[in-house]
Amino acid sequence: MKNEYDFLNGSSVDFDEYEEIELTASEKKRMKKRLKREIKPARKKARPLIAAAVLLLAVTPVMMQNETVWASVARIGQQIELLMNKPEGSFSGYKKTVNETATDQGIEVKVNEMMLDDGQVLLGLTISADEFRRTALGLNRNTPIRPGELRVKIGNMSFFDSASSIREEPIKNKDGSWDYLYTLKLTQADTNGDGKIDVEGYSVLDHIDPNKNYQISAQFTSLEFEKNPGQTKSGNYRDSYGEIKGNWTVHTSVNGSKIIADTKVYPLNKEIPISEKGIEGVLSIKEVRVSPVSIKMHYTFTSSNGSIRGGTDVGVDIKDQNGRNLSESGSGGGTDTVIEMDGEYRNDKDVTMLRFIPYVSDHEKDWSKDLTSDAFNLKVNDN
Repeated sequence: MKNEYDFLNGSSVDFDEYEEIELTASEKKRMKKRLKREIKPARKKARPLIAAAVLLLAVTPVMMQNETVWASVARIGQQIELLMNKPEGSFSGYKKTVNETATDQGIEVKVNEMMLDDGQVLLGLTISADEFRRTALGLNRNTPIRPGELRVKIGNMSFFDSASSIREEPIKNKDGSWDYLYTLKLTQADTNGDGKIDVEGYSVLDHIDPNKNYQISAQFTSLEFEKNPGQTKSGNYRDSYGEIKGNWTVHTSVNGSKIIADTKVYPLNKEIPISEKGIEGVLSIKEVRVSPVSIKMHYTFTSSNGSIRGGTDVGVDIKDQNGRNLSESGSGGGTDTVIEMDGEYRNDKDVTMLRFIPYVSDHEKDWSKDLTSDAFNLKVNDN
């Protein structure tokens, strides 16, 4: 009998039939808290994390503001753009087919595709394990093994301890393997080979020669799996997930000429005074970088009135010319008086204008406000 998933071959999804729901600011903040488990934020010494990247991993017949929830019928590990709600093959000029497998302890990590973007690298992965290893870990056939810590080396530069995110294919493969889209921020670099991060806020495309091919390696030093309830002593995250240490390394090469040529930098140099319910200071936005894959913005908030620890958040949402919210994820750190954030936003092909809307919120007091009087627009993607 034909497998049930074979009947899905050639199927398509009509997004016009999906309902769009507007989330309130409070709902968006609560959603971030619920989903933060799926994110590995950058670890910064003496600078505690104040925000984590956001990914919506559930499958549901609803399109929500901030995220497109999409039921995939194709193998995401072999088509990076599909989980990103892009037309199939739209990144063919930027991504590279790798199809290389690394094996350790009976577990295979296959890198199907790799794509260099502005400030990040994206990997389409498939992870599988033999029955002996799954039995030893106490896993049943439906329990996935997920990617863990990743180290990337481009030429002589190493990148690790940066924010990363994982998107999981909701339908496992017939052989019991699972597909993932793994994204690692290339913002923290070891440039001298001593094994320590010596540069933060690194812009990798600004340091790559477009006329040169670079050797690149992707090394997973750990994988993760969800323990069976009988193995779990408590309900906390650390106890519910197990870690497999090992070495899964794949080597290939990369050329950044096309992504460099098609990435535009828009200087903004905005200084926005903030004064809302005791939150006072200056929100600074230097520039916006727009690549064919994403929109990225680094901004800081410097407080002029006491500590901003706790639930305080000052940030920027971005909408397109049709009022659609493009915000996807954010990572950053801070001190008592300074917040630093790297925001990432969707760059859909029909986006021609960005509207920047600063906001302030206090999670502890459960309030949030968009500062529409300080909003401003920017034309993009105009060739």
